[in-house]
Parts: sequence; C-alpha cells; structure tokens
Amino acid sequence: MRDIIRPIARFFSVPTDNPELLKAQYRAFSRQMPMMYLILMLSTWALAITHMDEGAPVWLTIGIPLLFTLVSALRIRRWWKSRHIEPTAEIAAGALRRTNRLAPGIAISFTLWSFLLFPYGNAYAQSHVAFYMAITVITCIFCLMHLRSAAMIVAVIVNGAFVTFFALTGHAVFMATAVNIILVSAGMLVILGINYRDFTRMVNARTESLRKEREQSRLLHMIDDMPVAVMTVEPDTLKINYANETSKQLIRNIEHLLPLKADDLLGTCIDIFHRHPEHQRGILADPANLPHNARIKLGPEVLDLKVSAVRDNDGSYIGPMLTWALVTKEIEAENRILQLAHYDTLTGLANRNTFQEQLAARLAAPEGRIGLLFLDLDGFKLVNDTRGHRAGDMLLKQVAERLQAICTGPSMSISRLGGDEFAVVAPYEDPDQAVTLGNAIIGALSAPYHLENDWQAQIGVSIGLSLAPEHGDDAETLLSRADIALYSAKAAGKGTLRLFQHDMECRIHERVRLEAKLRGALDGNDGLFVFYQPIVDIHTGKTTAREALVRWHHPQRGWISPGEFVPVAEQCGLIDRLGGFVLQSACREAATWRDGARVAVNVSAGQLGKGTLAPAVLAALVESGLEPGRLEIEVTETALLTEEADAIGDLRRIRDMGVRVALDDFGTGYSSLAHLRAFPFDKIKIDGSFVRDAVDRPDCAAVVRAIAELGKRLGVTTVAEGVETQAHLDRVREEGCSEVQGYFFSRPMPSERDAPLIERLNAALRDERASSR
Repeated sequence: MRDIIRPIARFFSVPTDNPELLKAQYRAFSRQMPMMYLILMLSTWALAITHMDEGAPVWLTIGIPLLFTLVSALRIRRWWKSRHIEPTAEIAAGALRRTNRLAPGIAISFTLWSFLLFPYGNAYAQSHVAFYMAITVITCIFCLMHLRSAAMIVAVIVNGAFVTFFALTGHAVFMATAVNIILVSAGMLVILGINYRDFTRMVNARTESLRKEREQSRLLHMIDDMPVAVMTVEPDTLKINYANETSKQLIRNIEHLLPLKADDLLGTCIDIFHRHPEHQRGILADPANLPHNARIKLGPEVLDLKVSAVRDNDGSYIGPMLTWALVTKEIEAENRILQLAHYDTLTGLANRNTFQEQLAARLAAPEGRIGLLFLDLDGFKLVNDTRGHRAGDMLLKQVAERLQAICTGPSMSISRLGGDEFAVVAPYEDPDQAVTLGNAIIGALSAPYHLENDWQAQIGVSIGLSLAPEHGDDAETLLSRADIALYSAKAAGKGTLRLFQHDMECRIHERVRLEAKLRGALDGNDGLFVFYQPIVDIHTGKTTAREALVRWHHPQRGWISPGEFVPVAEQCGLIDRLGGFVLQSACREAATWRDGARVAVNVSAGQLGKGTLAPAVLAALVESGLEPGRLEIEVTETALLTEEADAIGDLRRIRDMGVRVALDDFGTGYSSLAHLRAFPFDKIKIDGSFVRDAVDRPDCAAVVRAIAELGKRLGVTTVAEGVETQAHLDRVREEGCSEVQGYFFSRPMPSERDAPLIERLNAALRDERASSR
C-alpha cells in the first residue's frame, strides 16, 4: 500500500530537487496568480448577484463573496508585490508549498459555496452555477499550470464534486454537462502535463545554457589571466577569432618581426607566423593531425607552438586552439645543457660520455682502422698543488690547444676524460702512423708552458696506444687495453709511448692476482714476516739500530720480492695495512732486544699526508711497550714530493712523541736541501748507489763526502747504505760517515722466533727445486 501511496503523494507535492525550476515557477506565478484571483472575484460576484433576487440568504450572496474577495485581494496584493523580486530557491519553494496547501481550501470553499446557492435559483440560475464551476476549474487549471500539483488538486476536487453533484440530480442536461466537463478537464490535464513538461525542459535548457555561458565566461576570464598565450582559430579560414592578453603582450614583444600590430591580431590569418604556411595549413585542415607541436624561427626568436583540437559536447570539431610561447632563452639553456652534457667546460673538448659514444660509433662504421691514444700528464699534480688550481686550469687549456693544433687530420677527435687524462682517436693505415702521432704529442706537450705572472711550467705526458681491430673491436676493450699500455708507459719512466702488447695484459692480470693473494695474506696474517738488517757504528762496530724489512712467502710462488708486492700494495690501497703489520711486528720484536738497539721502520708515500700515521705509531708503541726513542721512522725524499705540507705535519707529530725520523735514499730526490731545511731529521741515509760507486768514481766519493760533512754541520747522523766490501767500508770511513749498513755486516735476517719456520720454508723450497731438476 505504501508503494502506491508514495508515488501519488510525490505527484501532488512540490518537487524541490531543481532550484532553477522552483524560481521559474515562482516568477510565472507572480504574473498569473493575480489574474486568477481577479477572475475568481469577478465570477463570484456575478454568480452572487444573479441569486440575490432568487431568495438566497444574504450571508450567501453578500457575506461569503465579501470573505472570498478579502482573501483574494490579500493574495493579489502579496503576489503583485513579489512580481519584481528575484527569489532564492528557498523563498520560491516556500511560496509554492503555500500555494499547494491553499489550493484544496480554495477549491473546496468555492465549490461548497456554489452547491449552497444551487437550490435557490431557477433553471437559468442553476445553469449559471454549473457554468461558474466549469469556469472556475478551467481558470485555476490554466493559472496553476506551472505548478502541476496545485492544478491537479483543484481539478480533482472541483471536477469530482461537480460530476458527483450534477450526476445525482438525475437531470439529463446537468448529467451531459458533467460528462462534458470531465472530457474538457481530462483534455486540459493532458495539455497541462505537456506544458509542464515543456516548461520544465525549457527551464532546464535555459539553466544549462546559463551554466555553460557562465563557465565559458569564467573560462575566458581564466584564459585571459593565464600566463600562457592562447589563441583560437576559425577552422576554415585559419583566422584568429580569439587571443588572450598574454598573446597580445607577446606579439607586442615581437611586432618588429611580424607584418602586424598586436591590436590587429583578431581576424588575421595565422599564416603570418610561417615562412612557408602550406605545411601548417595541411596539418590544421584535418583534426586527426592534432595535437601537433612545432617550433617556429622568427629572426632571432623561437616560438614554441602547441595546437590541439577543440570539440563540442557531441564530439564535433569546433576548431584548433593554439598555445604558444617565446622559448628563445629556454632553447639557449637547452643548448647550454647539451653542451655541458657532452663537452668539457674547461677545455671545450668532448667529455668522457661523448668520447665513448663517438668511439662506439667509429668502431661500428666500416671506416678502416683506428688508433686510440690514452694520454696522462706527468707532473701536472705537482703544478696544480704548488701553484694552485687556477694555474692548473690554465695549463690544461694550453694542453687542449696544443692537442687541437697537432691532431688536425681528417676524422681525428680529441676528448678530455677527466682530470689530466685525454684521449685521441685517429685513423691509420700503418701502426707507425699512430706511433708517430703519439711521439709528436709527447714532444708538443713536453715544451714549456707560460702561465700567469710570467711563470713557466714544464710537464710531460705518457701515452698508451691500442689499435682497432687488432686489439679489440668494441669501445670498452679498446679503452681498457689503451689503459694497460698507459700503465706500462708510466712504469717505464713516464714521458713515453707504449703500444699495447698482449703480455702487458698478462702482467696486469698477474698484478690483480698478486693483489688478491696479498689481501688474503694480510687477512689471515699468513706468510708475512719481518727481517732485520743491522746498522753499525763505523768507529766502534756496535749495532746501533736494525732496519725492519718486510718479506712475503707464498705457498706456490715461494719468496716474493718486496719490489714486486710493495708497489702493488701502494696502488691498491693495502699499504696502510702492510705498513701497520711491519710497524707493530718491529716494535714488539725490538722490545725484546737485550742490546737496546733502535728499530728503523720504512714508511711509504701512501702512508703520509692522511693523518693516520701518528695514531698508528702511538698504538704500536703502547701495545709493545717500546720506548719512543728506540723507534726510527724512515721516509724517502720522493715520498715527500706528494702533499709535502701534510707529510711534514705527520712527521712533526711523530717526532713530538719522541720518535726519531730519518731521511732515506738521500741524494736521489729533487730538492734534498729544501727538505733538510723544512724538517729537522735525526739521521740521513746516503743512497747505496753513491756508496758502491765511491770506490772507483771520484764524483760519487765527493757526493758521499759532501753529505757526511753536511750531516756534521747539522748535527745529524749519516748512514752509508750498500756497504758490501771492505773497500766500501774504508771509503765511507775516509769520507766521514757516522754509521754503515750493508751485506758486509749482515744480510736481513728473521727474528729468533721466526728463524725456525723460515729455515723449514727455505728447506722445502730447496727440495722442490732439486726435485724439479
């Protein structure tokens, strides 16, 4: 039952889900309701007058019409005052609900009054009552047609009462009139429904139109205020029909490049932006080509143009919309970024990424043979550290200029791979051509460089050369083998060129294997020993110190020379661990010596300048209990050449602990006297090459004498290394040395603790050699 009642109740209620419809109904009623009440008043008084002479009581002919007139006048006044008011949805809904509530009261009141008058009149008067009721219902239906619920309420009440009342009279005329009224009312209600539907559709369509208009207006305001230039174009003529303010402002900026002014933009064909507009017209003629992006060059300016298709709600094509901007600065920035991504900012040469791309492309193309020259500057770091990065940058620029002056052949390319590394790719028919080019580069880069403040610098260059396809047909292999050749050139004394040979790669692989074995030995503390060679007072013959020398025995290779594995440790970052092993072992061993001799420990260049040496020395002294004065740290002149200030700082911190510091291999460095002045060494060790030759060469004897004399004047002990014969000893004694060291006194020997193990290892090695013969 509820499912039936609810739809009926909704049908006879005021719908409030459409605010715009409510307001439109209210506006329509403000015009129609006064007319309805006026017609009802006039019709009521006309019916009352015709019944005044028929004996109807006064309260029916005058009293009730006066009451109806008062109520109608009040309603007319209320609606008349609201005819110019723009209502809100809430006001409209309230007024319509009141009308809906008043409708049954008005219908019942006027119908009941008519039935009360009916008995007092003659046949004509009674026909007037029927006519009055028909006119009343027709008037109300037409005037209430925009509020379907009220119109239906009035029609149902009046027609229901009318038909029932006149059908019960039994009079044929009145019964026929009732039937006619039913038919007319039914037709009017159908028309009412159609009109109400059309009215609703009209209101909804107008509301939608206004919404779209507001959205379009808001969108146009937004587009006008946008910082992006927007234009729309007629699809047939390609004439501009809209341009926002940003578009006009941009046009003002480039008016000198166009045949129009910004104020004349509307109505102008977009062909003015194109030197050859046919292509653009072809694209815009078909919306299937959209969206479309293009960049247009206008003199020095660049326009970035994006064209998209504007479509209606039904999907139909309205026309193209253009968004555009001046991107000249952005293009310059993009080109700058591209330059930074592919070229070195300092020298302007191709960088590593571009080099790899170019090399891969050259190797993929069938252009014959190419040579890759991998360059590394010799001595650049010293210039950069001593003269500053500004001087280093000037030097690198001049290096690049010299390379560009030499490598002018066809298909040659030059790259800076980073730091002081360069690469040259050059075609060749014969390997000698590539070698000749490399030697020319060495000669050119070795010439003096003129830097700021009239300062000159001289450096060298080492070159590794690999050839394609002989040494590889891909960029990675070719560069790797050029790097191997460069490593060989550096090892050969720098300032040279080396062509890759396959045995170089074997040596590199052997070095890698040796590094792995050394790392394993350090991790397991296996096979590493410290031997000791005495340093003797030349006058008393007493051992004053013993130099600690690291030795390594490998199970498969036997004894490996320190000259082989110490450089590997320096290059692969193991030197701190190896040096720490020697330092700790030497301090522990020296603490057991009964003669109180000092122990001398060599320090590599890789251990200096990092701030780690002094803590390592302190830890070794604390752990062993050795007095600081019994420890000597030996450092070579060449070790001081790198990061000299930091290295001297490390030595000062060690000496402040009470540890002695010796300068080893004196005379073989680059600035010996400068080092002696920079740091107060406790001992100077004369390189063995001078000692061995001093017997036969007066110049070497003079060097030994000069160093010994210098030591006396500075109060520094001088040690002659490499004393292997009595003649060597006699010579260095004559020249004034304080102490001596060499095979004449003793070879390096293991500690007492390690001696039995060393003997077993040597015995096993002798047996193995004997069995292999």
